[in-house]
Amino acid sequence: MHRSQLLWSAPARAVVVALALLAMLAGPVPSASAARLKAPAADCATTLRCDLAELERLSMADRVEMVRELQRQHGPAFEPGFRRWAAIAGVMSAARDRGLGGSGTWMSVTNAGLMEAMERGLARGRDPEADVYGNPGAVRWSTYLTDLAAGRLAARPRHDKEWSTAEQTSLDHGDRVARAEFGLRPTPSEQRFKQLTDLYRWAMQHEQELPAQLGTLAPVLWWFTDVRNEDSYRLSAEIAMTVSFGPPGIESLTRLLRQIHHKCPTCNSPLPVPVRAGAL
Repeated sequence: MHRSQLLWSAPARAVVVALALLAMLAGPVPSASAARLKAPAADCATTLRCDLAELERLSMADRVEMVRELQRQHGPAFEPGFRRWAAIAGVMSAARDRGLGGSGTWMSVTNAGLMEAMERGLARGRDPEADVYGNPGAVRWSTYLTDLAAGRLAARPRHDKEWSTAEQTSLDHGDRVARAEFGLRPTPSEQRFKQLTDLYRWAMQHEQELPAQLGTLAPVLWWFTDVRNEDSYRLSAEIAMTVSFGPPGIESLTRLLRQIHHKCPTCNSPLPVPVRAGAL
């Protein structure tokens, strides 16, 4: 090799080594394919193929975003501007903010059963042959979605009964999986919260009869059970969580009641004064 080539190659090699060291310090340059990778929650919302175990590993914050993505990406196939799962996002947002439902808890597995049912319900709603992963809630949600698209749920009591039955079936499946496959039981606080939310869905399933019993309070029921209203469900969940997990301080409950007063127009009317038997 000519001496001039040797003199040139030494600095060249030094530059190459320096660049290599800088690259090492800066970290690896992401490839084009890596740059296109999506977060797990977004990927599940797009593919609709994540099973309960995969969903259970997602944080509650990721699950909230996944519910919103499911509505945005797939809901319009059944209803323009689909927001029928805003209620679920509201409850999960309350859990996220309290640090509840972390992976490995009974609440997390039960909620993952609901998420799987929603995901596969969407898939089955578009393809009747789609696998539901053994989740009976997915069948209920697919029926709900196809009935919604066909205009069969225009009556509020029928809509809310079908919606709440789908959610209850999904959560019951998650509860069974939590107990049988994860060996988890609800803590006393989780059990109290479950009972309160079960009562909420019971009310939704009996809206045909309840308004006659509630009288002038019926509009309040309609506000609290509007599944498109994320605020009402979030506030309801915060109250249930305060009662279930504590501390049920007067300050916390007062704050929540003030929020209801601010956000619920039908809750601001004065309550009727009961008339005692025999009163003039």
